[in-house]
Amino acid sequence: MKFRIESTGHKLSPSLKEFATLKLSTLNKYYKDIQEIEVTLTHEVKGAKEVVNCTLNIRVPGKDEYIKATSVIFEDAILKAAEAAKRRLRIRKTQLQIARKKKTPNRKVSAKKALK
Repeated sequence: MKFRIESTGHKLSPSLKEFATLKLSTLNKYYKDIQEIEVTLTHEVKGAKEVVNCTLNIRVPGKDEYIKATSVIFEDAILKAAEAAKRRLRIRKTQLQIARKKKTPNRKVSAKKALK
């Protein structure tokens, strides 16, 4: 799994990049086919508040997952995005498992066929 961490408007510290990589690398437990995770951090001023937006673009086979989280500090925004991604990847994995079960024929042998 590859990581691409970028920020608009300011330079990221190596410790923040390491923090994001550490927290997002655990997503591999929930979905094995993750190819790349793009992390974009933006710092905005909305009125009197300063807000940090963290967007994740998780590249997986099929449709990519796009997650956005907002907080006051960078680390919290990354953690919120990681939790949302974990929930979304669990849902995706469950949906794929259900689809696979529907495709396979029922392999149980009925009692009448077994006696013949």
